[in-house]
Amino acid sequence: MSETPASLISVRQQGGVRTLVLQRPEARNALSPDLRADLRVALLEADGDDETRCIVLTGAGGNFCAGGDVKRMGTNTPARGSARLALGRELVELIRGVKKPTVAAVEGHAVGAGFGLALATDLIVASETARFQLGFIKRGLAPDSAVPYLLSQQIGNRRTMYYAMTGDVISAPVAAELGIAAQVYPAEGFEKSVASFAESLANGPTAALFATRKIVQASHDLTMAQAWEMESFAASVTSTTSDHKNSVAAFKAKTPYTFQGE
Repeated sequence: MSETPASLISVRQQGGVRTLVLQRPEARNALSPDLRADLRVALLEADGDDETRCIVLTGAGGNFCAGGDVKRMGTNTPARGSARLALGRELVELIRGVKKPTVAAVEGHAVGAGFGLALATDLIVASETARFQLGFIKRGLAPDSAVPYLLSQQIGNRRTMYYAMTGDVISAPVAAELGIAAQVYPAEGFEKSVASFAESLANGPTAALFATRKIVQASHDLTMAQAWEMESFAASVTSTTSDHKNSVAAFKAKTPYTFQGE
């Protein structure tokens, strides 16, 4: 395993899995302007790396991300606020748009915009210590970072309205029950569990996973006819990949096949 520091993001590469770690543990990895900018660079580099077939986003110090940096709040001008939200939107759209499967590995707090980062990934795996929260209302703010949009897709408008208006915490077991978290792992050995989960995605058919992600992401906003069109296009493209053809040949020959991501 290689590990390279990248400013406020540390980067770990293990096989086809690249893990991006938010590195402001003293502030529960709250999103300062520098951290947002460094995360943007790290995501672009991960997406452009041919050896990387799965991207894991997590936080240092036992917390995922506390959202916006409260210590910097209360002095915003319209221009600064607009710039902050623009970069936040770019991060969410970048996470959803990368070519590789993405996983949020959440320990401790995932609050506000930090919750938004987790929801932007394809799958959330949570430690039993995880605590998800739309914390905006606690600071007299309306929610942003696409949290209401993304969360309502998971749990519906009424439940999202409740958590947005009350700011109540969603524990790890409840997050799994609601479908927010795909898996909840014990705190002890959490990193190892995440690595095994991410490796299984990295070893999958990358092109088919990308098409699958795009279909599922778009389905919330498509008519049935539009969904059929998108599925037909994706099916026709993925049926031409080497991974599809070779896996079919291996099935017919009754031999194992390892996806190559091609």
